[in-house]
Amino acid sequence: MDTKNSTVGKLLTTSNADIYTVPSNYEAEIDSIHICNEHSSAVTVSLDWYDSQSTTYFTLTEALSIAANSVLLLESKLWLFKADKLRGLSDTASKITVTFKVKEFYVPQRS
Repeated sequence: MDTKNSTVGKLLTTSNADIYTVPSNYEAEIDSIHICNEHSSAVTVSLDWYDSQSTTYFTLTEALSIAANSVLLLESKLWLFKADKLRGLSDTASKITVTFKVKEFYVPQRS
């Protein structure tokens, strides 16, 4: 099974936006998720995981307050299938960055 590693990051806005989508023919493992607040005040962040098989969004964080100028580390691993997504938003635009390492596994039968 071929694999590729990459780092994904997104500066969040006040509208829900996709951070990462698993490509066709792949499954993916997400390592720890880093959430960085570069603002001088606390900012809230919401993250969802979209399960494409059940067409359902599941909440990872909901209006979670991140202290000013701080980083939060979510250390749970996630296993995602093709077309699964992570998306997010914050209550203050362009102050929260979400970054994580993703390992993608090529699975040709998952078209």
